[in-house]
Amino acid sequence: MKKVLSAALFCVSLLSFQAVAAPELIAKSTLDFGNFEKTADVDIEGNIHEDVLRLAERGVQEENADYFVIDQVREDTHKDLLIVSVTLYREFATDDQTMLDARVG
Repeated sequence: MKKVLSAALFCVSLLSFQAVAAPELIAKSTLDFGNFEKTADVDIEGNIHEDVLRLAERGVQEENADYFVIDQVREDTHKDLLIVSVTLYREFATDDQTMLDARVG
């Protein structure tokens, strides 16, 4: 009985945490088709041999944004650094999205 109660309490505690998703990569052209606000520019540094996308995703993981765009990728071969410049964006619901969400529930 204690194991069942402990498991139930553990599940409830996991569900009580607010889920925070990491920003997602989008194409820069997508910004023309939505209501986006630029929130920050970030330079992320990592190992020169690292995958660009993985470095960018790890670098924005804790940022408060919905999406990010990779603006520039640079290398510093003297320091074995890869530098990825990204811009972070938040998306705001348009009137059409708000109406659709209200209909769907």
